[in-house]
Parts: sequence; structure tokens; C-alpha cells
Amino acid sequence: MVGVDRLVCADALDVLPHEPAGSFDAIYIDPPFGTGLARVGRGHSYVDRADDPVAFVAWLEPYLVEGKRVLAEHGSLFVHLDYRAVHYVKVALDGLFGRACFVNEIVWCYSVGGKSRRGFGRKHDTILWYARGPAHAFYADAVRVPRRGGSHMRVARDASGQAIQEKTDRKTGRVYRYPVAEGKVPEDWWTDIETLNHSAKERTGWPSQKPERLLERILLAVTRPGDRVLDCFSGSGTTAAVAQRLGRRFLAIDREPAAIAVMETRLKMTQEKREFGSDRLRPTPRRTKIAGR
Repeated sequence: MVGVDRLVCADALDVLPHEPAGSFDAIYIDPPFGTGLARVGRGHSYVDRADDPVAFVAWLEPYLVEGKRVLAEHGSLFVHLDYRAVHYVKVALDGLFGRACFVNEIVWCYSVGGKSRRGFGRKHDTILWYARGPAHAFYADAVRVPRRGGSHMRVARDASGQAIQEKTDRKTGRVYRYPVAEGKVPEDWWTDIETLNHSAKERTGWPSQKPERLLERILLAVTRPGDRVLDCFSGSGTTAAVAQRLGRRFLAIDREPAAIAVMETRLKMTQEKREFGSDRLRPTPRRTKIAGR
């Protein structure tokens, strides 16, 4: 069923052993963060794992091992965490993939949420990007963003009158020119994507929901239409919704029946928005439940 979009209500460790090796072009993992708290959203909630980073890594590692097995040679794995366990998981991923396969530590910065009176506000998550091999796919032109004004570079015009940002290397005298209209590839710190507030139209009520723009940038960077995407902890189904909108295939897995129900509703709406009036609608994602889950 490699070419079929699927929602599976199960533990991913019961599903992935049945997937062929090298069958996914990208994997996004947004596991419980190990807060030790109940995560409560609008109409949905779940209890997070205990705040014990060593135990957390021991629990997560089998998912990472299976993820590496099913990842294509050109594929990429993204693991989304916060400050509690990210450094422990980074060490485990270095051991599993090899340090040479580490591509980026993406720092996703946002401003929504409470402030601290005892320190700086914790306003970022970390996404660890590992490639399966040295020839990993990266489509830089698909994720270009506008160049910021007010930089240290001077603005000039080229021979055709187009605006360019220009700077001169003080040591070599070499002049670098960057067409403004072409934008630039983002750095590894992202401040232009805000987390979802409670009134956001995307909101499904699932407490750990991530914004579609975040997954859109990730999937555009490493996949093309028709490529296959895996999410082992799908929650609200952001990965699946973005994959569907961008023409990627997906396998979305979650243990919670409520999460699967949220995803089914969301994907139906995404499909209707994407191809309203078309006679070429993609079939509804196939729902599977593993026995005993």
C-alpha cells in the first residue's frame, strides 16, 4: 500500500515493521515532549510522558531506529522537541545516524504564550534534521523567503534595473550581489512562523497542534510531489494535511482514536479546499486500526 494515503490508529512500532525499507522520502516526528503534565486543548486532551530525559530517550529510540530503516537513501528525518530532552535525543541520533548525517539544528522561535519572572521566556522549539546519507534531497529554491530590508548590505540596481543587495569582502575585495526579487534560503533560526494562538482558523482543538506553515517549509525543502511522508505521532494531522495539499503521499499514525477522528475531519476539509470543483479528487485516506489498540 505504498501509493495509498493512510491514517492508522496504532502505536507506530506495530506499524513500521510492515513497511518496506527505504520507502519514505521524509519523516517528521513530533513526539510527546516529556512535560509530565496533562496537555489540554479545546475539546481534546492527553497525558504527556514523565519529565525524565533518560527514560524519554529509551522510549523514543526504537521509533528512531525504525524510522532510519524505512527512510530512503536521499531522505531526511526531522525530530521536533523542546529544551527538556532535545540534547539527550541529539546524542542518541548522532549514535544512530552518525554525526556526519546531521544537517541542521533548526530553532523555531515564536512569541505566543506566557512569560517568566525568573528568567528569559522559553520561546523556541528545536527541530533536529538528520539525513539518511550524504546525497540527501534539498530543494532550496522551494523555500526561499523575502530578503529583509535594513541589512548591512547596500541596495543597488543591476544593468536591467532590478534591485540587488550588495556587499564587498574587506579582505579580498570581492563583490557579492544578491537579487532582491529572488529572496534567500532561510537560516536555521525561523522567526517568521508564529505558533497558533487560540483563535487561529487552523485550530482543531488538539493541544500540541503545529502550524501548517512550519510543516510546509519542511516538506517543500526535502520532498517533491508524489513523494511519501511519514508522521509517527500525528496528533492533529498537520503533516498529513500539508502533504495532501502539496501533493505528497502520507502515512499518519497515532495511538489516540480521538486524534484519528480529528485528522479525518481535517483532511476532508483540506481536500475540499484544494480541489473544489475538480473531477480528480484524491481518494479519502484509508483508515486502519491495528488489533489491540
